[in-house]
Amino acid sequence: MSAFLAIILLALAVWLVPIFYRRWHINYRRAQALTQEQLQLLKETLPLYQHLNSNQQQELCSNIALFLHDKEFVGCDGLQVNEKMKVAIAAHACLLLLGRKNECYPNLYTILLYPDTYVAHETHREGYIETARHSAREGEAHYRGPVVLSWGDLDEDLENPQRGHNVALHEFAHKVDEEDGYFDGRPLFEKSNDGANWAEVMSREFHRLRQRAEFGQFPGDSPSVLDLYGAQSPAEFFAVATESFYTIPVAMRSLHPELYNELSNFYRLDPASLVGGNRRIKPGL
Repeated sequence: MSAFLAIILLALAVWLVPIFYRRWHINYRRAQALTQEQLQLLKETLPLYQHLNSNQQQELCSNIALFLHDKEFVGCDGLQVNEKMKVAIAAHACLLLLGRKNECYPNLYTILLYPDTYVAHETHREGYIETARHSAREGEAHYRGPVVLSWGDLDEDLENPQRGHNVALHEFAHKVDEEDGYFDGRPLFEKSNDGANWAEVMSREFHRLRQRAEFGQFPGDSPSVLDLYGAQSPAEFFAVATESFYTIPVAMRSLHPELYNELSNFYRLDPASLVGGNRRIKPGL
């Protein structure tokens, strides 16, 4: 009997120790303060930081500290990765986690950085037919795998936020999207009823963008700030919408109010109001 009990206790220890260690590790790393250099780089590469309240700033810095320690940054094609690159990427990745329970992308271990737009090998299967080609890319997010980014393109995005593009936000939106096990444009909500209007709003806006991509803007149709790349799939639409939500929030809220509200509810943030716009539009209005 004592031997059987010992086996049970051992099995519980084998199961529980990694869980408790992971929790301890996350809390310990989040408690580490950013260096003065990292904090300055954060302010320079993420202007939204200065508009956050003190609690949000602390939460963001804590997740950045965890991200910087746990993720490996690998330079490709001769790129020498520096602290600015690391902090800029970590800041935008962790911005998407603000206010939500998370373990800071636990299935992500590596970020591959290219100096500029790079060429990737792409394979497409349709039935028994397989085609392969090379395509130029600014970034990509692999399911349960690494994130690949072009630093040249991200640096240009940071210099020109008014264009509404940010490849880091785009690719890490895909990593947020995969939390429920799928790249499908519907991220994981803490409570099932949190996303009650998500499917209706996203579907309507997605099909509106697809029509614009195929036929152009119809007479009387309101302008859009969303990149037409989002018309490729619901997953790409979510990533493109996330870019606009953070980079040009006032314009997005004005032209896509329902979509803005859905993203605001999910990301627990109202960036349009933070940067000086009027108060947010209530859902359904």
